Amino acid sequence: MKKDYVNEIKYNIDANGQLRHDDYLDHCLIYAFGECGEEHTLRCVNCLKFYNFFEKIIKLLPEDELEKVRNYKEKLYYYLAHQTRKVYLNSQLNSNLLELDKNGAIVIIDYKMRILPKSARETKAEFFGKRGWTLHSVLMYTKSDDDDQNYKITAYDHWSEDTKQDAWFTASSLHAVFETMSEKPKWVTIISDNGPHYHNSEMMLILSYWKG
Repeated sequence: MKKDYVNEIKYNIDANGQLRHDDYLDHCLIYAFGECGEEHTLRCVNCLKFYNFFEKIIKLLPEDELEKVRNYKEKLYYYLAHQTRKVYLNSQLNSNLLELDKNGAIVIIDYKMRILPKSARETKAEFFGKRGWTLHSVLMYTKSDDDDQNYKITAYDHWSEDTKQDAWFTASSLHAVFETMSEKPKWVTIISDNGPHYHNSEMMLILSYWKG
């Protein structure tokens, strides 16, 4: 279902990243994001098989197994939601790349999983207790010429022994990247997830003081 589902929903996104309405309720990304006001008259047979499977199996299982199955169902739903977001975000990246010229830069930023400092045999409590080093990655796309179809891609990794993923470390990482560039871009598009280390008032305030 993973491959078929992704192929179905990606056709509802234009080359410029705009979403299109789909009569199939299961494939309409505008509806998935809670913004579609149009009518959906069709349902996908394959998607319904997936949903109906759990409804049928729950009726057949003993009471002590129901909670386990419901957990599996929720995890699979979250996985489909993840696939939906991934398709949408990839389309937005492609849309931004089409607009990239020699005066600009597209920057993708993300915090990676914390690196354990001692060994691979840390206890689970230590691992999920957020101990270790913080790794922040910056991926920058630039072009040397507007007519050039090739992109220059540069990766930057910044480490910190402080496990905080806050606005200060994020802004410091971005500032270090721009300081290393011999030619500063005239405009920058930053793409990130919706984490609080990116979307917060402190981060917006810091960025507002940077030269345009």
